[in-house]
Amino acid sequence: MVQITNSIDIQAPAARVYAALRALDAYPAWLRHSAVYRGTRAPAGPPAAGVAYVDSTTVGRMRGELLEDVPGRSLRFHQAKPSGTLDALIRYDLAATADGGGTRVTRVGDLTTRGMLRAAQPVLVRMAAAESRRTMTALKRHVEAGR
Repeated sequence: MVQITNSIDIQAPAARVYAALRALDAYPAWLRHSAVYRGTRAPAGPPAAGVAYVDSTTVGRMRGELLEDVPGRSLRFHQAKPSGTLDALIRYDLAATADGGGTRVTRVGDLTTRGMLRAAQPVLVRMAAAESRRTMTALKRHVEAGR
């Protein structure tokens, strides 16, 4: 397992940041496709624990579900390839910034590879780290724009 951690300060209340992260069906409005990420398909409305969504990536589709939801404070998701060769736990923690004027978002991703993908782990980790940074930057732009 490899852990990837990113933090970013967003000039918005935690409730607004949380709402953006929680609305999986709205990700296409703010998280553009990239070399790695091809889109998210989720049922309309806020996900309930255990409700599935699908992220399309360059390594295939990842089935995801919301595991933990603490409104305004944290979200934890699990994603996995159906083959079991790639598994990711992604946690977002939200806290007030030091000046109290915004929200510090910390994203922690635990990535586990198995089987054929194990040999590609160094490349996958670099891709996942870059994608994590890109996601956090896009989240900041989206939330601070007030959309």
